[in-house]
Amino acid sequence: MNKLVQVTLNADQEKYNLGGDESITFIDANSYYIGQIVAREHGWIVLESVDQTGNQGGIVFIKEDQIAKIEDDTPVLHYYATTEIKDLFDMKHLNSSVKNWDFTDIYDLLINVADPQPFATFEVDTGVTYTGLITQLDKKEVRILEKNGTSIEHFATVIPLKDIVCVDVNSIDNNLFLHYLKQKQNYDFNELKLVEIYFDYTFDDQFGNFVIGKVLKYDEDNILLESLNELGQVESIAVIARRHVAHVTEESERLNYFNYLVNWQQKNHSFDPDNLERSLNLNGPIKSITEVIETWPDGHVIKISDSIYHYPDRLGLIADRGDEGFDLKILTEYDLGEISDHNYDDLISVDLAGSEMIEMQRFIDHK
Repeated sequence: MNKLVQVTLNADQEKYNLGGDESITFIDANSYYIGQIVAREHGWIVLESVDQTGNQGGIVFIKEDQIAKIEDDTPVLHYYATTEIKDLFDMKHLNSSVKNWDFTDIYDLLINVADPQPFATFEVDTGVTYTGLITQLDKKEVRILEKNGTSIEHFATVIPLKDIVCVDVNSIDNNLFLHYLKQKQNYDFNELKLVEIYFDYTFDDQFGNFVIGKVLKYDEDNILLESLNELGQVESIAVIARRHVAHVTEESERLNYFNYLVNWQQKNHSFDPDNLERSLNLNGPIKSITEVIETWPDGHVIKISDSIYHYPDRLGLIADRGDEGFDLKILTEYDLGEISDHNYDDLISVDLAGSEMIEMQRFIDHK
């Protein structure tokens, strides 16, 4: 089997004019593709992808002359080397025919896409991505009805073929969304009683952030939440400080969609892949965030959300504790970096158990 590689596109680099040198570039640390190169066809590489949670993904076609670099030895890949690549959604089987498509150019490729699976994600040479349903294709452009939340737009978006640098086909999130649009059962109410919780972050650009999940229990000061990832799987079980909750939504189209996702994952036996529900004894009163931090084992990865920091979630190791707060040695770019200090009163949430913590703990234990 091919080794995992990290692929960065020219479109995912930002160029700066530093001292008159316009050639200096910085790469967005979150903009890359991870996977195995399974073929090279007519100026395109065919990548069998792996997503950021370690799931086997779909097939990504990348235009070779638009690649900034292909790497096989990076901190990200070291992290993936300690992660078990899971194929919970039978992607290897679904990918088997896609990676053998016969094509000579982008037009031929999109004919293949539009035939069995007309829903895909496109990246263009400016770094912008579009996800939607192909409705029309010719030698110069493709028209798609874009995904907009839990529905698709009524008016087509036109993408010139010459601008396309990447086509992501057969991804599990796109497949699930397409199945949701086609499914006969109408999820028009929140039967699972899921919630969207919004918080009082200090920075304006964070106010739109929220978590989706199921409230397991609550008291006057705290909420115990089983949060979900974008595929409707259990992502973490967290204690949330109610004083930082700005708004709770119990009715929305998004929650109806997540009802569908959770039901699908449960039927697929992939709802809680890390057995987080079984890892905790949730009987008895809810521990406050302060109590959780004060008793957290040394050397164990923890994940917190702080209302005053620009980035809402931080992973790290507790370096020191005090009466009013604690110091966190932050895990950034898959390595232990700077120390950040946190006041207990500023903490929005702390994960009692979480998939990301499990994977990162495994990674640092192997370092």
